[in-house]
Amino acid sequence: MRVRTSISRAAAAVLLGVAFGGFAAARPATAADRWEQRLARLDPVRPMDYLELGEEVADGASSEAEKRLARELFGFAGALDSARLGRSAMLALASIAETDSERARALAAAELVGGRGAKRRTLVAEPAQLESLARAISYHRRAEGRKALAALKQDNGDELLTKVGVALAGDPEVFRSECKAMKPGTQPIADEDMVARGMLVELALRAGDLRSPGLDVALFGDAALPEIDLSDPESTWRVDPRRAWWRGGKWSGNG
Repeated sequence: MRVRTSISRAAAAVLLGVAFGGFAAARPATAADRWEQRLARLDPVRPMDYLELGEEVADGASSEAEKRLARELFGFAGALDSARLGRSAMLALASIAETDSERARALAAAELVGGRGAKRRTLVAEPAQLESLARAISYHRRAEGRKALAALKQDNGDELLTKVGVALAGDPEVFRSECKAMKPGTQPIADEDMVARGMLVELALRAGDLRSPGLDVALFGDAALPEIDLSDPESTWRVDPRRAWWRGGKWSGNG
């Protein structure tokens, strides 16, 4: 009887040891686990594979860790073949950027790596649309709100106001509300700063692609442009292209 008890206890100990050993060996699943085999097959000589896998990871991402993995894959694709994949990789990075500033940086970088040059002055109004807004600004200045609103309804003038309303009145809705509030007999606008803003916005729009940096500020403000150094791959792509192999659950420099 004692022998049987000893054997039973020993067997139980072994079983418990196996069970607890199994739990001890287990580790939490990571975002990369579901992609492990595909990641392990990546090779820097085939940069397109990084871009394609990045698209799949981004499409199915359900956690921040998976989004980070997708960003790394896009970064490697662009860093390994900037001439062919750089612009696509940057646009992909923009689509899953964490912040507005990161998105703006990626979009600007997409133009640079694509050989087009980052352009800030992209707002060019159609002539008729510009005239519609110019009339509205003029009527607003004279406190003829109804005429200003009527002018905006012509030739998509209201759409242009939406684009430049922040520079014009702090918010396009402020401009519209002021026009609606103007009654017959209201005195013309006497605020010199407000009058000057209207004139600057109109002048900037009429200058189009020939706008000077000063007129650019009138439309877009004086926020600094994103700084992008294409000669520094790690800074541009936020990955180290020398460590583009996936080994042991992380990026490695050993192929």
